[in-house]
Amino acid sequence: MSLDIQLSDISRLDRIREVLAANDPRGQFTALGMQDLQIGDDVLDALAGITGHLLVAAGRSDDRTARVVMMADPVVILRGGQPLKPAVMARLDARFTTTAAILDDGHPVLHADEPILAEAAAAAQGADCIVSVGGGTITDIAKVAAERADVPVHIVIQTAASVDGYTDNFAVVLQNGVKKTLPSRWPDAVLTDTRTVADAPLVLNASGFGELLSMYSAPGDWFLSCEMGLDDTFAPVLIELLSRCGDGIAAWSGGIARGDHAACSRLATALALRGIVTGVGGTTASLSGMEHLFSHMLDMVAGEKGTATGLHGAQVGVGSVIRAAAWEEFCARMEEDGLDTARLFPGVESFEPRVRAAFSELDPSGRIGAECWSRYRTKLGLWHANRSRIEAAFANWVALRARHDALGLGSHAIAACLHRAGAATRFSDLEPLVDAELMRWVVANCQFMRERGSVADLLTLAGWWDEAGVARVLARVDAACAAAERGA
Repeated sequence: MSLDIQLSDISRLDRIREVLAANDPRGQFTALGMQDLQIGDDVLDALAGITGHLLVAAGRSDDRTARVVMMADPVVILRGGQPLKPAVMARLDARFTTTAAILDDGHPVLHADEPILAEAAAAAQGADCIVSVGGGTITDIAKVAAERADVPVHIVIQTAASVDGYTDNFAVVLQNGVKKTLPSRWPDAVLTDTRTVADAPLVLNASGFGELLSMYSAPGDWFLSCEMGLDDTFAPVLIELLSRCGDGIAAWSGGIARGDHAACSRLATALALRGIVTGVGGTTASLSGMEHLFSHMLDMVAGEKGTATGLHGAQVGVGSVIRAAAWEEFCARMEEDGLDTARLFPGVESFEPRVRAAFSELDPSGRIGAECWSRYRTKLGLWHANRSRIEAAFANWVALRARHDALGLGSHAIAACLHRAGAATRFSDLEPLVDAELMRWVVANCQFMRERGSVADLLTLAGWWDEAGVARVLARVDAACAAAERGA
């Protein structure tokens, strides 16, 4: 299909709604609940006016009687060399009664766990509007707080092109030490201040670029899951919209490494469209496959050990190379060994000891092992229930592979894109440092973390995800990253 819409249409939300409505034959899309999206250098000048407009639309007063809570973490964010948050506070307090809720759990990076979610909801009680200022975590916390405290208006001020979660209706939170993506509410408005974004540390925008590149890996897992009965949400129109995000990427990606304003703005715009795609699709599956499992596993380890959490997008970028290499390895094994599909259906309960043992050292209490086994058992049950569908998919392997490969890029191409943008390509590029032992453990066990299917499940169920199989995939990753560094 060819959609009559461009990335430059991103702020025309009614136009996006029209395109989605015209390409939703099954009526599966969620209504786009965001009312305003502005990306530019002067969006802060419009903040008070937008807040007032949304308050009136929500039946609240547009004056000093309106209570606004500015929600943020303690991190100092600069705009043109000056602190941003006091400037936001001043703009709001000039017109409304405004208080600041600064959330701090003592970690270098705020965790969206239950204590912080409860604290945020308590701070928002009785408010007419939340204005969240910062990155993806504070945005997700504010989404949950707005729901729990029944705050009618939530405005997001995006300060870095670090993730795509600003413009969707999901929140990534910690449950029992394990990251989980939950349905949430749409922000009413998102203001992306491109001056602040361009001034953000390179590591943040490079992280966002890593997040962006999951559009070249995750759709493959989404497609496979739908073909094999694990998911019924696959929608070509969303893939078509995602393709707009990568327009001209070879020309502008290098500007991310240089902190170029135009490139950073372009990245922020692409991430905004990604967020909308996941939100209206009603699932993050279109952009969250094995590469996100890699990131979530690292975060889980950091949470259990009380160590610093790495940047999500940077981890996702590295994970995208891994996911692409894993698919290449699966295809190679199909050619070398062939596949008796009967091997794909071992007894469900036979995996319980393996899953629990995988997490026993990290959490001797067994809490995480039990949570992951619950999720993996659910996935295996659905897998067995769709045996005939899975066998039919593999019966036409050539067509299945061709349709999958049309949705993304190989490991070498993804690594090259990341390298151009100054983003992490290898696990050893990540901060905090991920050592080789942790890397192997994460890659070998990430499939046990979530109900959603991925190529790691195929490798596991085929019997190809042993120590040697993981080593083969990591060798492919090394080759792709080395080629990117050589400019090959």
